[in-house]
Amino acid sequence: LVGHLKGEDIAPDGGQGLDISWKVACGANVAYDQFPSQNQIFYESANGKGMWYDPVFRVETLDGRDIWCKRHYKVRDAKEPGTYFFSVLDNGVTSNEFWTILDAADDLSWILFHYAGAATVVGQRYIGGLLCTPDGSLPTESDLPRIWKSFRDAGIEPWELFAVNNDENSPGYIAAGAPPLDFYRKDVIASKLAKSNAVS
Repeated sequence: LVGHLKGEDIAPDGGQGLDISWKVACGANVAYDQFPSQNQIFYESANGKGMWYDPVFRVETLDGRDIWCKRHYKVRDAKEPGTYFFSVLDNGVTSNEFWTILDAADDLSWILFHYAGAATVVGQRYIGGLLCTPDGSLPTESDLPRIWKSFRDAGIEPWELFAVNNDENSPGYIAAGAPPLDFYRKDVIASKLAKSNAVS
């Protein structure tokens, strides 16, 4: 999950040492995966038990403004390797999601996620899939047959995917300013540092 994020002890070999874990190249949920400039940040919690997931994405408002939105998910390991429980409080409503890593390139050039979630209080259920890469661009043509097969095995057809606009030179991106990638993580890093100093 951590992917290419720098400064994480649990980061895998082959990471690029970026400010993010992944960018979403395309996704299959019409309500969630069409937002432009989708950044994913996965990192270890301060106590080392579980992880946090912070999606930071750009929203084009009805009055024409471009702003950054963010969420803060708690992540716990599920029973099977590569599966996880996610939970988030959003506008007073708790959503619980089950995520699965469908496949990933050995060199971390891409990763595929499937998720199924529910906000039971409002009677909402949803599923989706994500193709993520370090820079949000699509993988090479030679990787696509394997990727499409993995999605199809999870019940997602390639034509259901929406490409995400990750162009950092677009007018909307420039208008929004720098994304707040460390909004939540900086407090976790500070807590870890304080605990380390206390022990030493």
